[in-house]
Amino acid sequence: MKMPLLQLMLLVLAATLAMPSRAHAQGMAGEQAKFISGGIGDDSAARMAAVGREFNLKLLFAAKDGHYLADVAVTISDAGNRKVLETVSEGPFLFAQIAPGKYRVTAAYEGVVQTRDTIIAPSGRRELVFRWQEQAESAAAAR
Repeated sequence: MKMPLLQLMLLVLAATLAMPSRAHAQGMAGEQAKFISGGIGDDSAARMAAVGREFNLKLLFAAKDGHYLADVAVTISDAGNRKVLETVSEGPFLFAQIAPGKYRVTAAYEGVVQTRDTIIAPSGRRELVFRWQEQAESAAAAR
């Protein structure tokens, strides 16, 4: 009886480690924003595309030359300037599920901050793309 339980626990652990990063952020008003980030590597990108359909906001982070970026600091604030999400994206994609309304999305990479105002509709998905010049220059210098 112990062996099947141990196998089940190992299977759950393996599945958890294979999934893209998931977390919940506690907003100041007590609301929780569900999100997932990742997308580095073919397997992670495929998983992100598969689970991304359940989220109403998609963010993409890239250099202007097309290279994907990770480690982007992201803050999403509502119209009352309350943070509903504050995290660091583990890959070029961040999907979030937030209540319909007006939001300000701030993304910072290597000290360069970009801000976008957006509206999340009651249905559908909003997609925002953030691109930085600095990464393209440092990638070219590294070659």
